[in-house]
Amino acid sequence: MSEDKLQSAVVKYIQYKYPKVKYCSSIAGAYISSPAQRRKIVRNGYVRGKNDLDLFEARGGFFGLMLELKEKAYPTKEQKEWIDAMNERGYCARITRGIDETINVIDEYLIKDRTRICRCEKG
Repeated sequence: MSEDKLQSAVVKYIQYKYPKVKYCSSIAGAYISSPAQRRKIVRNGYVRGKNDLDLFEARGGFFGLMLELKEKAYPTKEQKEWIDAMNERGYCARITRGIDETINVIDEYLIKDRTRICRCEKG
């Protein structure tokens, strides 16, 4: 299975099993073919190494779950650094390999108690 198909399968799983979970994927870098497009996405905030999938659910004392999905490839130096940085900032950030491990990490994370959070004032 390609990483593209892996991510698609994981998103479908989340939509089916956890329909109320807010998530977002980060795939911009994978589909850029020209230097002009690369400059544009960097100018607009793209960061090399950003993980593939974010679940915006505060659980188990964490602010959210950040996943870097791998099938056969290995994470880059930038991806490892990003995961480490997210862990240092209070997220549960993991590099997972394959569909089974990824689903297991998601399930284990989402059964944790909700993290008590403070509400941001509107304004």
